[in-house]
Amino acid sequence: YEVTIENKCDSIVAYNVVLNKSKSSNLNDTHVKVTTGAVPKLLSNTETTSTNTSSVGSSYTNGTSNIISKSFVGPNETKKVKVKTWMDNATNQNDGQNKTFNYKISIETTATSQTPELESVNILGKNYPVIAATPNFKQGFPNDNTSEEDKKNLSGLYQSYDDDGDTYYFRGAVKNNYVSFANKTWRILRINGDGTIRLILNDTTDDLPNAAFNTTASGHKYVGYTYDNELQGASTSCTNANPCKSTYNVSSNSFTMTPDGTSSTIKSYLEEWYRTNLREYDSKIATTTFCNDTSYGEGEEDSSQDLNYRANIRIPFGKPSLECPDPKHQNGTLRDYGGVYKLKIGLINADELNMGGYSYSNSFPTLENYLRRSSTYWTITPYNAYYSGAIIFVSNRFGSVNAYNEADIINPNVDGTQEVLPVINLKTGTLSTSGDGTEGSPFKIN
Repeated sequence: YEVTIENKCDSIVAYNVVLNKSKSSNLNDTHVKVTTGAVPKLLSNTETTSTNTSSVGSSYTNGTSNIISKSFVGPNETKKVKVKTWMDNATNQNDGQNKTFNYKISIETTATSQTPELESVNILGKNYPVIAATPNFKQGFPNDNTSEEDKKNLSGLYQSYDDDGDTYYFRGAVKNNYVSFANKTWRILRINGDGTIRLILNDTTDDLPNAAFNTTASGHKYVGYTYDNELQGASTSCTNANPCKSTYNVSSNSFTMTPDGTSSTIKSYLEEWYRTNLREYDSKIATTTFCNDTSYGEGEEDSSQDLNYRANIRIPFGKPSLECPDPKHQNGTLRDYGGVYKLKIGLINADELNMGGYSYSNSFPTLENYLRRSSTYWTITPYNAYYSGAIIFVSNRFGSVNAYNEADIINPNVDGTQEVLPVINLKTGTLSTSGDGTEGSPFKIN
C-alpha cells in the first residue's frame, strides 16, 4: 500500500503508521512481518496504541492496534509511506496453514512545534540514531558557516523514501560509516528501501583510472547507461514496471543485459572492474535499482534542441528524490535510453549526492563531507543534451554536484574523462561482520 501525506500547514506534523487488524484474523502477530521500507519487523515486536474505531470501524482490533512506523512531515512538505506485509518465512505449517490476516492501515497525525524523535536503525550490528530534521538541500553541509556543534549533531543518518519504501541515508561529516569489503575500503551511502546496504568506494585505486561516460557525445541518447534498447526487435524503455537488468554469471564471469541495448562506455568499464575485483564476493552483492534519470525536464523534443533532464530541475532547487521516474518524453512516449536499471554495480546519482550534503551551487559548497574527493567523479545522472553534446552531473572537488568539472569552467561532456567510484549493494541477513564503522576499525565483511 502506498499513501502520500501532504502537509499544507506552516507547522511540523508528526505521524504514526498504524496497522489495525481485523477481529476475524487468526494468524498470530508473531508470524507477521511488516515494514514501511528498509527495516522489517515482526508485528508482535511493534509498539501498540489504542484503536481509533471512528476511522477504521468497529470490526478492527479489540482495543489496541500496532504502530509500524513513525516519522514527520515538515511545513509545506510531502512524503510517501509504502507499507508491505507478509508471512514470516520462519512460520511452520501448523502456525500458518489455513490462517487469515486482514487489516486496514491508518495514518494518525499530530501538529507539533518540535521535530519528533525517530527510531534508531541497526546497520551491520551498530545502532545509528535517525536525525529527525529536514535538511536545507540548497546549501552544502557542512560549510563555512556550520558551527562545530551543528557539524557534530547534524551529521549522521536521515530518513527518506525510495521506490521500495523508507530509506536511511548518511549526510555530512560522517566518520562511522567505513566498510572493509573485497580488500577495499568503502563508505555506506544508505540503506535502500529493500533493506540492502549501498556502498561507494572510498578511494580510487590504480586499477580505476579516469574514464569517459560514453566515447560519443553527439546526441541525447549518449547520456544513457544503455541506449538503443530493444526487446524482440522493438524499441523499449527501462521503467519501474520493467527495469532493464544486467545479470552476472559467476561461472562464466560474464554479464548479460535484458533487454538488448548498447552499453555505455562506463557500464562496460564498471562491469570489467567487477569481473576482476568482485567475482569471488558476488554471493554477498545484491542486484538493486540504479536510476539513470532520462525523464524530461524543460526543452523541446527535437534532436537539434537543448534538452534538460528532470534532475536539472530538482537539484538546483534543493528538491532531491530517491524515487526514479520513468524515462518519458514531453509528448508522453518513453525513451529507449536510460531509465530504471537493476544492476550489480553502478554509480552514485546526483540526488544521493545532494542528500548527502552536496549543494548545486559552488557558492554553498560542502566541506569535510564524507563524499568529497580530491578530484571530480562521475554520477549516473543526466544533466542535459543537445545536437553536439551530452552532459552528466559530476561531483566536483569543491563539494558541489553540478555540470562543471573541477576547474569550474568546462561542461563535462560524456566523452570527457573523470574519476570513477563504483557503487555496489550488499545483501543483508547473511553477512558476518566485525568492527565499529570508524576509519581505524571499519565494518569488516567476513
